Amino acid sequence: MKKPSTDVLYQEESTYVDMLLRKSWSMRIAETVAFVLGMMILAQFFPSNDTTFKVLAFAIAIAVVGLAPFLYKATMRPVYKLTKTHLIVSISGKETSYPLSEVEQVYEGRHFYRLGGKKESLMVSRQFLSHLNERLFYYHKGNKRR
Repeated sequence: MKKPSTDVLYQEESTYVDMLLRKSWSMRIAETVAFVLGMMILAQFFPSNDTTFKVLAFAIAIAVVGLAPFLYKATMRPVYKLTKTHLIVSISGKETSYPLSEVEQVYEGRHFYRLGGKKESLMVSRQFLSHLNERLFYYHKGNKRR
């Protein structure tokens, strides 16, 4: 197997907005579980028809959705690198390299890609996605772009 090229064309750390808008499935599930647990705890202290319950339920929803990207970024530290031949994804210090031959866009214009046969959500900016799509285009066409 070919060794990945060390010439990084583009590198990006996930920002709060990218993580808020382009969440992975695991992040969505964790948010849902946290919200349900918060609601179960809240239901123990207030009746469901009480105004305080409704306000606190709304506050829990905002807190879970708003704080999840901060927590994920602090713990996982996702970094994406694009080289001429590979997409390198680093999460929690664990770096995984995908040859561009194993990377394909699942939905046109979206952040879902098939990486090594598995559907993944890339939590990166549109600029990074456009660089990746351009690189995939040239890679699959066999053109050399410098």
